[in-house]
Amino acid sequence: MKSLRVLVLVLCASTFALGADPEFKGIVHSIEHTYGVHHTHIPFLGLASFFARPAGVHGFQLAVFEGFQPSTDSSDIRRVVENSLGPGWYPFVRVQSKGKHDGETTLIYTYPCGNKLRMMIVNLEPSEAVLLKMELSEHAIEKWLKEPGEQANGHTSHHPRVEED
Repeated sequence: MKSLRVLVLVLCASTFALGADPEFKGIVHSIEHTYGVHHTHIPFLGLASFFARPAGVHGFQLAVFEGFQPSTDSSDIRRVVENSLGPGWYPFVRVQSKGKHDGETTLIYTYPCGNKLRMMIVNLEPSEAVLLKMELSEHAIEKWLKEPGEQANGHTSHHPRVEED
């Protein structure tokens, strides 16, 4: 019986690993090829995301690239990402901080899909890159637009906001 449980877990994990969409996989492979890095395998991430779903968020995929050395020009990574995305994806947010040793770049692309919004988020730090794909439901989008401060601060009935003195 124990071996059956292990087999089911392995099959679930491999199903989640193979279920990545082509655009997400394309960006991962392009970053690996262009920058000579490989994404870090996070054990049981697919299984964990299956059980721990934030309300209104679906299709969560994550790739972390440790030892990533970006060029000083963020247009390089923008080209890599945009060439890997299919039609219908739009730049939503581009932010770049200009620290000598701690510069950070965040790129967010969106793809409207019926009553859902797909998001591809790329965050670059001096030694790490993170790629995140998720799909937000209409309810999650409405909630964010109605109460952006509350959503950004993570205020829920389980986590009350901490007031600063």
